[in-house]
Amino acid sequence: MGFSEQLKKARLNMNYTQQQVADLMGITKSTYCGYETGKRQPDVAKIKQLSSILNTSGDILLETGFEKETFPENTQKQKEFFDIFDELSPIFQDYLIKTAKDLLNTQLKMQSNTDNKN
Repeated sequence: MGFSEQLKKARLNMNYTQQQVADLMGITKSTYCGYETGKRQPDVAKIKQLSSILNTSGDILLETGFEKETFPENTQKQKEFFDIFDELSPIFQDYLIKTAKDLLNTQLKMQSNTDNKN
């Protein structure tokens, strides 16, 4: 997958339209469309701006391979979780957040009960 495909994927993951990204960047929709179709290439400053707007990294957009480093086990689990989270629709993201909060509350109650018995 090349830059233009990665860019489109990142935009869709954020549920932005091309016009919204263009507005956030201060460029025309036509210029932004050129980035997604491969007819235009953004400069480094624009790639940094895109990365920030689309909540991704330039490494992912440019497919440098730096994102494929090995991670310690906990960090790998976090990366796996975030990768899954990013693939979910906003409705399911909200549901996952609620479920995680419920699990944390349950864990805290269990720990509290254990502490009170000791």
